Amino acid sequence: MNNLKLAIALLAVSLGGNVYSQDLLSKVPAESKVVVALNGKGFFKHASAQQLNGILKRAGLFEKIAEDNSNFQSENIEELGIDIHAKSYLYSNVNDSLQFLGAMLPLKDKTQFESIFPEEYTIDVQGDLSTVYNEDRTLRISWNQNTIFLLTAVPMDNYFSREDIKQKFGLLEMPEYDYAADDYDYDYDYDAADSIAVAADSTLDWNAWEEAADTVYQIEEEAPVERDTSDLYSLPLPPEKVAQPGEEGYIAPPMVPDEFKYVDSVLEKDEYQDDYYLKYSQASNHNDSIKNVFVNQEVNNLMDRIIAGNIKSYKSKKMSSMKDNELLRIEIGSFDSLMHFYYPRNLLYGYMSGQPSFEYGYENINSTVVVDGNRMKILGDLSFDKEMTRFYKEIYNKKINPKFLTYLNDDALGFLSFNVNTEAYLTHMPRIVQRIYGGMDGKVEKIIDLFTTSMGIIVDEKAVAKVFKGDNLFILNGITQKEVKYIDYEYDDDYNYQEVEKTKMEKIPNYLWMFSSDDTRIFEKIFAILEIENNMVNHDGIYEIVGGKVDEFAPYILIQQGIVFLGNDLEQMQQIKDKTFKGKPGRFAAIAKKNKFSMLFNTKKVPSMVDDLDLPVHRSMESELKGLSEYGDIYMISNGMKGKNFTWEAGVDFPNTGKNALDYLLNSIDRISKSLND
Repeated sequence: MNNLKLAIALLAVSLGGNVYSQDLLSKVPAESKVVVALNGKGFFKHASAQQLNGILKRAGLFEKIAEDNSNFQSENIEELGIDIHAKSYLYSNVNDSLQFLGAMLPLKDKTQFESIFPEEYTIDVQGDLSTVYNEDRTLRISWNQNTIFLLTAVPMDNYFSREDIKQKFGLLEMPEYDYAADDYDYDYDYDAADSIAVAADSTLDWNAWEEAADTVYQIEEEAPVERDTSDLYSLPLPPEKVAQPGEEGYIAPPMVPDEFKYVDSVLEKDEYQDDYYLKYSQASNHNDSIKNVFVNQEVNNLMDRIIAGNIKSYKSKKMSSMKDNELLRIEIGSFDSLMHFYYPRNLLYGYMSGQPSFEYGYENINSTVVVDGNRMKILGDLSFDKEMTRFYKEIYNKKINPKFLTYLNDDALGFLSFNVNTEAYLTHMPRIVQRIYGGMDGKVEKIIDLFTTSMGIIVDEKAVAKVFKGDNLFILNGITQKEVKYIDYEYDDDYNYQEVEKTKMEKIPNYLWMFSSDDTRIFEKIFAILEIENNMVNHDGIYEIVGGKVDEFAPYILIQQGIVFLGNDLEQMQQIKDKTFKGKPGRFAAIAKKNKFSMLFNTKKVPSMVDDLDLPVHRSMESELKGLSEYGDIYMISNGMKGKNFTWEAGVDFPNTGKNALDYLLNSIDRISKSLND
């Protein structure tokens, strides 16, 4: 019977532990601004704990723990007492006074977990709850048989810098350093020195002196010649009797600095600095001790409520049902209000006489790290309020000009495609500016109001949208050698110099940028003016910007078929003009066509690019650099608004030599850690 009860009890504890670890999200406070879910099961489905142990061992983690606690004798992450195969949560919340940072981890073995603490730590045990604090008691770690609770807080400077809060808590004013104390005073009589200079200036005949000096300079020792040198002595002679101190006409010389006073001033400065830093340290320690007591009280209050279950729980269906290939998920709620806690209010009030409203319209941000075969990617979305949703739907309602894709080949080093509706952008920009920078008093608010009103009156959105339609494609074709001009200086034997124009070979990016335009008249008129001023050369329809430092990157400009081309490869521009450019649109073109925004970097081109640029590479990174030739692409794409969310995706394609993307990444880190320890 007793054995039956024991079996039932053990089964209950086991099931209870599983249920408890799965329900840790319910212990996260509902008001948390940031919540991070770590999917241990998904992580170790794609990675080896043994491999991670090797990395952590070389990083010195296990050795450090063993130094602090002789009871710990392990080099296995699974023997830290934490259930690394379950889900853990990190969370953050902020209010006017404090920013809280917390974590909840499932506990597997209480004894193993307690062995990782340094021996000097005192573990306070109350019932089934154990607790330790850091030295200033602003960090608390508590655990029972199932869960580890970690919580700390950081004081908010904006709150504790308020005068009413300083008085409430008895905080001391921090002493201000008197930089004037750094100035030395040597008691030098500058007025006396000036009076002597003025007296000398009024007494001497400087023209005669210069003539005499020139005459002396012209004397040649080899052939002395008799000449009238009376002019040399025509300068007024000093009076026969020099005025003595106390007599009329006596001018006192400037005081010579007293070396003893100089030494005294240095000592006084050192004494002042020592006194200042002592007072600063005393005030800082006093204030920190008060803040630490406040932090400790608030941390204990919140953690006690969390452990007791006296809080509203955070809800997230996506976190509760994470898939095995989802390693991590981040959720940020009320992003606009969260940012308000971190604005430098004192600085804003000092320079702008107020704080802008900063209403960007952001609501929630969500991101998930996913392993998809040999690709690791981040899927994200940013939600907006109703008004901003309407604005951005119209702004991102623009597709790329399909003619662009002819010039995008898969052998490019990278590309950037960005498409917006210019008319919608200009139409809504005044309101967006008003929402972000409005809400202030006085002159600044009126200036912003004037700007937004002027935008609506002066700017013809439809006309500007014909000039810049809003679709853009920037292609980085690679790194090429180009002969560029530069100015050098040549000196003669007398160190006189003259400017000389020279040429040299430079490695520069080979790029091509294009955008659509239905009205190119303004460009043509600008080009005509630049030609007159010799700042532009017309190569039969291909315009070249010349002169100045821009010569290395100066673009050739071509307007053709409603497209403005800018590039620094004349041969390519000529092919585009003559319609002989042989493009091979492929995978890159498909990505650019499908998305409103796309950015891609062709990683396998990096090794050859580094060789071309002759960049230094640490020996520990040489093999990894060569391995980049086996990588796929690093990319970021977005198709704009979907409902009220701006969705995006970013990722990297790793080589097929690993079991999956995470496995390859850990293998790379493992190789680097080994080479660094060799």
